[in-house]
Amino acid sequence: MKKLLTILGIIASVFTVILSILPISNLAVIPGIIALALAGFAYYLSKKSGEVKKIIPFTLMLTGLALILTTYKAMFTETVVEDTKVLEETEIKLEEEAIEELEELDIEELEIDEAEIEAIDIEESNLEIEAEDLKNIDINENVDAQELEIIEFEDVEIDETELENLEIE
Repeated sequence: MKKLLTILGIIASVFTVILSILPISNLAVIPGIIALALAGFAYYLSKKSGEVKKIIPFTLMLTGLALILTTYKAMFTETVVEDTKVLEETEIKLEEEAIEELEELDIEELEIDEAEIEAIDIEESNLEIEAEDLKNIDINENVDAQELEIIEFEDVEIDETELENLEIE
């Protein structure tokens, strides 16, 4: 257990050092805390057994120095924003060019004659009618029963509430 904690503490300490040197040094805090916890527990176990190896205090010291460097960089390093005027001008220029291209496109208005619509052949087998479409249809009372076609519905479910509101004359 002591060897495992020591090895994991060293690995976390190395990650802390590597991350503290990079520009994303704020991420070094997480492996630093893990390295301190692992090395501290390994030190406690080795102190309890009576033999403290020199690698454990070295791991604690290395992690501590990396965390001090990370804290220094976080406090005294300022983020400098470069001049963004060039980027804004380029963005405006590209937007204007896109608008000009859209204005140059010839979009013809669609003109559809009624004769063309009537010429379209629609097969009745391809038509699908949903219940919502049927609700929106106005019912004409002057229609003869002989004029109506028999329509077969498959998989139609009728609730009792719908039957209660049904009026038959």
